[in-house]
Amino acid sequence: MANHITELRKKSGLETAKEAADKLKISDSMMYQMEGGYKQPSPSLGIKMAELFNCTLEDIFLPFNTTIGDKTEQKLPERRTS
Repeated sequence: MANHITELRKKSGLETAKEAADKLKISDSMMYQMEGGYKQPSPSLGIKMAELFNCTLEDIFLPFNTTIGDKTEQKLPERRTS
């Protein structure tokens, strides 16, 4: 399943993860792991990715820190009065 890194890469015109890995000077494996959501880029790699993908650092890092709880409205338990 593609994640936000894959979408950013494709929007920037890079067709394959290998092409992006070559430009970023990282292993293909590292790129595949980031696109799969298994690894997060280091801050310095995030800067390079933001420049290559023509996006912000927030576009690179914020989705890694978003949880399902952040995306859904959470209800507080009802208070009992007795």
